[in-house]
Amino acid sequence: MATFNDIEEVFHRLDWSILQNGWISLYWKKSILAKDIEWFEKENYNIVEFDCKSWTDIAEMHGQLQQKLNFPDHYGKNFDALNDCLSDIEINGTGQIVVFNHLDSIDIKTIHILLDVFADNSRKHILFGERLIVLAQVDSPDFKIDPVGATKVSWNKQEWLDSKRR
Repeated sequence: MATFNDIEEVFHRLDWSILQNGWISLYWKKSILAKDIEWFEKENYNIVEFDCKSWTDIAEMHGQLQQKLNFPDHYGKNFDALNDCLSDIEINGTGQIVVFNHLDSIDIKTIHILLDVFADNSRKHILFGERLIVLAQVDSPDFKIDPVGATKVSWNKQEWLDSKRR
């Protein structure tokens, strides 16, 4: 499947607006995230959600990633294994949405590595017409992170201005 076409209405799609700037979109307001998830559901995206508050340690995080993303039993439960499994993940329907709720409840170094691995694999999948998009909900309206996948992580279009998160 072609990733997108050049019909005017495509440029108003949510998936287009996220992917034109990267593969990850930040959310603070859960109501905006819920509305966007609803849009992705209507567009036949497969959606997998994680509550990062339940990640008591790295092993728990990798265990949930393995279970919910259907990684094989031999998944190594480390970031190299995550990278390998994400590169082989089967993306059905219109695409795959991965939602990380309360992402800023884990340490920033882990967040950066996690998002970097997802961004890198999203870029690889898009080359084959497969959409892998991450929606990252954070509890702090001042959350900032260095670029991942050599791309800046941006706020969603409704909360892009700092004044919209106040």
